[in-house]
Amino acid sequence: MTPVLSLFRVSFAALSLALVATPGLAQAPKAAKAPAQVQAPPSDPVADLMRRQGERYHRAPDSAQDPDELRRTQALNAEITAQNDLAESQDRANAAAHAKAEAQYQTELDAAQAEARAARERHESDLRTATEAQAAYERQMADWRATVAACERGDRARCNAGRQSLASGKN
Repeated sequence: MTPVLSLFRVSFAALSLALVATPGLAQAPKAAKAPAQVQAPPSDPVADLMRRQGERYHRAPDSAQDPDELRRTQALNAEITAQNDLAESQDRANAAAHAKAEAQYQTELDAAQAEARAARERHESDLRTATEAQAAYERQMADWRATVAACERGDRARCNAGRQSLASGKN
């Protein structure tokens, strides 16, 4: 047996013997009865939180605390509350500024998108106009080449008709 285990068994045996040998320790006194109505202590949010986190916490009543320490604690709590209120109001101001900036950004984005749409529509219109002008130019060039070819073949009617259309400025 290891010395630690041996020491534990001896200590446990001695404690057990002491409890059996002393009747007052083995049994609870019967004179001290619990009061008939047990009032629940007032709810302490700090104690409740710490119990939920597995901590053992018991807040002493204010009357049992040192008055100077209680004043300092209350002053510190008031300072922390003031800092929390200031931080909360700063958060609200930051959120309002963010919302304002986001609205401004959205307005600018909408304007930029509208401008881009208008520019795209102008570009597409310009492309259609250029395509139509190119097609008209190609038709005129084809007609001119046909007239030149007719003139070179000796087709005086077509050759004279092409000259008249050029002179009148129809094409």
